[in-house]
Amino acid sequence: MNIGNVSLRQLRAFVAIADAGSFAAAARRLHLTPSALSLLIRDLERNVGVRLFDRTTRSTALALAGSEFYPLARQVLDDLSRALESTQDLEQKKRGTVRIACTPLYAATTLPEMIHRYRRRYPAIAVYVLDSLNQQATARVVSGEADLCIAPQRPTPPELLQQSLMRDRIRLVCPGDHALAARARVTWAQALQHPFVSLTPDFTNRLQADLFKHSDALALHPAHEVSFITTALGMVRGGFGITAQPSRVLPMLESFGLVSRPLTSPTVDRHLSLFCARARALSPAAESFRDFLVGELSDAPAELRPGAG
Repeated sequence: MNIGNVSLRQLRAFVAIADAGSFAAAARRLHLTPSALSLLIRDLERNVGVRLFDRTTRSTALALAGSEFYPLARQVLDDLSRALESTQDLEQKKRGTVRIACTPLYAATTLPEMIHRYRRRYPAIAVYVLDSLNQQATARVVSGEADLCIAPQRPTPPELLQQSLMRDRIRLVCPGDHALAARARVTWAQALQHPFVSLTPDFTNRLQADLFKHSDALALHPAHEVSFITTALGMVRGGFGITAQPSRVLPMLESFGLVSRPLTSPTVDRHLSLFCARARALSPAAESFRDFLVGELSDAPAELRPGAG
């Protein structure tokens, strides 16, 4: 027996014949001549020291030793295939392009830091941010314009897969000289006594649902509804009211001359999810970025994550 001389070509030839049931069919499958295939099997049998096939003019069948050898040969080839796929996958993750749609707040405050840290690991992968409102962000994944999307948790459309990513606590935002700014914390009942600047109906309706879970008396009647957080902050700075926004807004407040206070009774969290297309496989680059985001951001509130304000 000379196992050291057994080659992958010999193992592939042996498995192909066993699967096909004949030398002729296996030769066609491997694009070899029957004589070349017979030579590979003859060399393999000489190396392992046993007869692997019982051959007649009409049939080819595995010999007893061949039946015992087959699962071992198959395992070697399968292990090699998985090893090669893994190596190729790792190589592909070193380059490529990722396009991620994201709502404006997290596109401005969370993603830049995440992309910097990811690029230190995969410097040749380009990551592009497509800042979008909630519905537009998920629609960009459905259309194929984006690979991934970060947006508030919502009922999952059939075209998308949703994975919980992180939670972000809602806080009061007001001018520094506002009466509520003098309090260490503010209840929702106190906050709703003042004109309120809210975002789109999607944001407002979700916030109202969270408040009604606590008390039917916490009715939200916005004085103004705008599309972008920066607009809401500008309206608050201009004296049009107060607002409530996720904690990730904190680094932006100084430039608007605003302050933040915890909101209680109840505390409300905004839950963020990562979306991808159900029917479209992610590229290795996009898959690695998804895994990176989940590892960095999941299972903790946003204010406890690296870089939180």
